[in-house]
Amino acid sequence: MLRLFEHDASDFTSGQTAVLGDAVNVKLTREINGNCTLSFDYPMNDEKADLLEENMIAVCEEQAYRIIKLTRSYDGRSVISAECLHIYDADSQKIHLQNVPDMIGKTPLAVMKKIFSDTQFTLFTDSELSALGMKRVDSDGFEIDFFSEDKTTPHDVMQEIIKNCGKGEIYADNYKIALVERIGSDKGLRLRLGKNMENLTVERDITDLVTRLYPYGYDDAHIGSVNDGKQYIDSDNISIYGVREGYVDYSDYSDPEKIMSRAEWEFSAANAERIDVPDINISGDVIDIARLAEYGEVECAQLGDTVTVSDGRNSFVERIIKIESYPYEPKQTRLSVGRVKKDLFFYLNQMGLLSKSYKKASAGSGKVRALSISGSVIVDGISTNADGEREFSGVVDASYITLSGVKITEQDGAIYIDGKKILLEETEEE
Repeated sequence: MLRLFEHDASDFTSGQTAVLGDAVNVKLTREINGNCTLSFDYPMNDEKADLLEENMIAVCEEQAYRIIKLTRSYDGRSVISAECLHIYDADSQKIHLQNVPDMIGKTPLAVMKKIFSDTQFTLFTDSELSALGMKRVDSDGFEIDFFSEDKTTPHDVMQEIIKNCGKGEIYADNYKIALVERIGSDKGLRLRLGKNMENLTVERDITDLVTRLYPYGYDDAHIGSVNDGKQYIDSDNISIYGVREGYVDYSDYSDPEKIMSRAEWEFSAANAERIDVPDINISGDVIDIARLAEYGEVECAQLGDTVTVSDGRNSFVERIIKIESYPYEPKQTRLSVGRVKKDLFFYLNQMGLLSKSYKKASAGSGKVRALSISGSVIVDGISTNADGEREFSGVVDASYITLSGVKITEQDGAIYIDGKKILLEETEEE
């Protein structure tokens, strides 16, 4: 049953205002990296209806949702309809951050600690996540360059962190949150008509399909100088779908070679969001056979789970990206199955599988400030050679260098990284 709490409650195990036992049409909608919502109707002739007010908190299945909107309908039913947002979505959007400073070469966790300091939110520890079968997105020491933002909110900054990482999924348990590699698991669940699906829709959509891409960079820079004069690239799928032109702006790039590399990623087989194939959208109503003793938890579909969906002709192995469920009523659960939107290009870039130049790395006079080396990344003043050994170039002031996961020592005027002596070229200036 739904439980009602005051607007400033933080402990949802006790101290409830009321139990809303007569609530009907209780619906939960959960989506990966999207808003999680709760809606329900309550009869106005019930004495507890007078307790319902905007901004109060309704708890459903141990998760808190803030009441954002109440609508009273006098159409013969006389009910109050409530629309609620999960406490994370509701409250993190209403915390004003005047400025979030540059955080160069920092883990996503470090950025999160900054934006959620002095708020009611806390962060999961590694041990807590491990017990839940999850890992932080930066559990391997992965670091990002977060650039200053003004007049923002923690909710918006979290989305920027995900885009910066190229991956990551938000896991929220009331006021405790984490950015993890993925939520859900792969239990081998198979969904098919006649067993656990009431209906199934498989939609193939070429609305956004592009086979000839015109990429542009900063100030409309193009790739003609590095692509035999052509300002576009073609997908191999152009022979299947014909010429379907489109363009993308990469305003963060001005170098034609980097624009070219970024554009080629749009057609890459390694890119789950490649733009030269149809979008496949799968949805359907699921029969909740997990409640039957003969099936149990193995048939329980959770947000983020990898499932196999069969339509009688083909099988699709994808993740559950959205669930609409009615926890207190025998109504069908509706699933949306597909791929989580992410930009793996930037993640691969920062991990060194693709080249990336970091902005704002220089402290002036050739000195390098706040470097973070991971894999084969080239940064101003430092690079990794073909043998995987780190090399310095230019003028480097060791007092400014920070390398993630690397031990730096100084002895007799020489610098050692991981026990290896680094030879620095002397200049007249230094």
